[in-house]
Amino acid sequence: MIEFIEEGHLYLKDGVLLPSVSEILHFIFPDKYKNIDQEVLNKKAKWGSTIHEAIERLETKYTCIMPELDSTQWFSINQWKRLKAKYNIEVLEQEQMINYKSDYAGRFDMIAKVNDELSLCDIKTTAQLDKEYLSWQLSFYELAHMTMYGTPKFEKLYAIWLPKREYGELEKIERKSISELLNVLKEFKESRKEVTE
Repeated sequence: MIEFIEEGHLYLKDGVLLPSVSEILHFIFPDKYKNIDQEVLNKKAKWGSTIHEAIERLETKYTCIMPELDSTQWFSINQWKRLKAKYNIEVLEQEQMINYKSDYAGRFDMIAKVNDELSLCDIKTTAQLDKEYLSWQLSFYELAHMTMYGTPKFEKLYAIWLPKREYGELEKIERKSISELLNVLKEFKESRKEVTE
């Protein structure tokens, strides 16, 4: 069983600390947020978390306890509703924690049927959509899900892109091969060994 500790964004499996998918992504993209002020990053993260929470509650029985949203955030939520209707999105699971063996853990945003195809989806609220970053992120989630549940690959990987004050888009994301994922995972683990030695 995986336990998530909000403070520090930590994952424990049977009491053992596992690296997160975010840590692996930071290893692949070490300079992604290099020139962005920490205060700006925190504001963007808070904005994105609020949108995620609102969508999660809309898609569960907790719609009566929506987070407080301003008019711009409601615009993003209405974009989600528009995309949901346009692409016939049926949400099946949300915010599920997964792990790949004892190598890493994470929590994906959503499994949904998109135009009747079983898909793994990530909600992004960034001004620019980084498809290469998302390709690694969703592919690592998919590998963990396949391994945990013995399931085949998802039919599609998608970004549900809800940029602030702009029309939302559903963007198809290309997956990385399992060999690419395992090669990066091996490099990541070796880099962690070097740090601890």
